[in-house]
Amino acid sequence: MESFRDDSREGAWTVMLGGKVLVIDVDFVIQRENPLKPILKVANVKTSNALLATTGSTSSTSAPLDAFLAESISRYCAEMQQEEEFRNPLRAASLRKSVLQHLRYLVLLDRLAYRKDDGGIRWFTDLDEFCPTMAAVAKAEAEIVASYVTFCLFVSM
Repeated sequence: MESFRDDSREGAWTVMLGGKVLVIDVDFVIQRENPLKPILKVANVKTSNALLATTGSTSSTSAPLDAFLAESISRYCAEMQQEEEFRNPLRAASLRKSVLQHLRYLVLLDRLAYRKDDGGIRWFTDLDEFCPTMAAVAKAEAEIVASYVTFCLFVSM
């Protein structure tokens, strides 16, 4: 992905990451409540897809993806801005690695979506359709485990 920075707004800027069909805009702001220690925050993340634009849709590729990326980048920024005695370098490295892995995965999806024969928007939308099913399965499994634990506690009394 290519990256660009738009710093036309004072106290804020956007980092744009552009692939073949995917664009990720990450909006950062600087909070200056304490002028001696400004804090960098992620204000917003928006993904958009050229394949969706051809269908007339101008909406984000995925609101859950946007929220996921915003949270991931925010955690890294927060850890890196901790006071030195509280900052955990191993946690910071792990968070950085996670952000990079997420972006690498999106680059892979971008390349797959761009392919002529079997590309398309499905590389981005199938996951959104699959996630609710997986969440329902996880919830059902959690309820079964919880009922089993409750049963075991009841029997052991």
